Amino acid sequence: MSPRTKKQFEEIRVNRKLQIMQAALELFAREGYHSSSIARIAKEARISKGLLYNYFTSKEDLLDSIMELGIEKSIQIAGEIRLRSNSPEGIHLAIHSGFELIRREPDFYRLLFTLFIQPGVLDNSKSQFQERIEQMVGEVVLYYQAKGDPNPTEKARLLVNIMDGVGLHYFMSPESVDLDKLETIIYELFK
Repeated sequence: MSPRTKKQFEEIRVNRKLQIMQAALELFAREGYHSSSIARIAKEARISKGLLYNYFTSKEDLLDSIMELGIEKSIQIAGEIRLRSNSPEGIHLAIHSGFELIRREPDFYRLLFTLFIQPGVLDNSKSQFQERIEQMVGEVVLYYQAKGDPNPTEKARLLVNIMDGVGLHYFMSPESVDLDKLETIIYELFK
């Protein structure tokens, strides 16, 4: 067996970092940021506390990395929406993407909702995330402007607020929320 290459070591490091981030995300979402210790995160990730510190300098650093990853995902969505923002496909993509994030990343959004209401926790990441949300709102505003809607900004913000409400109710009681049906209804209302 030949020794590992630099590329293989880097791949192992990236995968381990993602494993730690996922374990922390699940723990933060389930038990809260303040209730989660580094020792508990390491245990969830099935690594030693010392190894965790090889990847992250603190719990705050770990949270910042989780938030950065969430922001990257929202940037990808904003880019996709921008490509089609002046068409019905663009608004459909915006709504569908929001629902897909709720479906695929429930722990991230549960964490996001809880952290936004805790003063001081997201000081580093909150403005970046809000900036990305504003970018996406701006793309939706362009769609409504192109349609000649008299209140494009308000309509775009209403859509975002409704999506936030759907997400919040889904996280509180997933069995009572039919995401597929709501996605269809919201699209019909906002197309």
